[in-house]
Amino acid sequence: MSKATLKDIAKESGVSIKTVSRALNNYPDINKDTKVKILEIAKKYDYSPNLLAKSLRNNKSYTIGYIISDTMNEFFWNVAYAIENEFKKHNYGILTCFSNNDPEIEIEALKLLVSRQMDGIILAAIGRNCDFVREIIDKLEIPLVVIDNKIKGLKSNLVLHDNINGALLLTKHLIEHGYKDIACIAGSIGDTTGKKRLEGYMQALTSFNIPINKELIKVSNWEISGGYDSTIELFNSSKIKPRAIFVANSIMALGSLKALRELNLKVPEDVALVSFDNLSFIEATNPPLTTLEKSDNKIGETAAKILYENILNKENKEIKEIYIEAGLSIRESCGCKERRY
Repeated sequence: MSKATLKDIAKESGVSIKTVSRALNNYPDINKDTKVKILEIAKKYDYSPNLLAKSLRNNKSYTIGYIISDTMNEFFWNVAYAIENEFKKHNYGILTCFSNNDPEIEIEALKLLVSRQMDGIILAAIGRNCDFVREIIDKLEIPLVVIDNKIKGLKSNLVLHDNINGALLLTKHLIEHGYKDIACIAGSIGDTTGKKRLEGYMQALTSFNIPINKELIKVSNWEISGGYDSTIELFNSSKIKPRAIFVANSIMALGSLKALRELNLKVPEDVALVSFDNLSFIEATNPPLTTLEKSDNKIGETAAKILYENILNKENKEIKEIYIEAGLSIRESCGCKERRY
């Protein structure tokens, strides 16, 4: 047989064409042994579905869209790899767009994905385009999952960091070292991510009866420059000099480390430092940063699974709001002498 068809595989495996199709598309209701048999026969004949014909027949593109808000942040690429790995199981491709943290570009990216007839969209949301995203969900009925930021006023499937608890854990760890003058370098509080991480920091202080000093809270952008400028301000402008700093993401923490070097302050001897995220460069910083455990793969995998469920069953209107918890990855920047994972 030079080129097998579904009919050929069905005949050799002794099942219906429908069963073969469902097995090849990874439907969960297929007997495990039957599925293994079908996949082995398909592999033997190097079978690959005609996706163009299939998409025309089913009115599907077999492609999902993914919008990244910050191309410089490794987190979003790790999420992308997890999404791609999950959708590969179902013979789907991914079209990736970039918003560069600009609400207008985000809308243009969404319009492009809609025009390309994506079967579903995963949006690393900036958090401000409620009306347009609602139209995609309600009027166009395109399955959508939002990650990274909750969009105010919108009911949608969500997969987010447990931002409050993560910030609380990191700040609490600094408090347990005996630090009281703890600063916070927060990302934009116009984003739910920035707002919730700041909230977690303040909850930690309050739980230990430590007064919240507004001079020790700096709100900036999510970039290296945000961490750098905020750290310089903390030591040049604040009356109370912080003994420890919680930084809302690891990109900003690089800027903070640079500023502390320029100020001739050693980490952790003079200033302890912890940050959200756990990106690949963390191990190479001097000293290695105490952060949260990695959660990007889990976020991507979870978002992909929810989106695929909704693609299969558009009638399911259940809204899922999932928060991914992460423990501490303790290294040396906090003042711990030994690394613990």
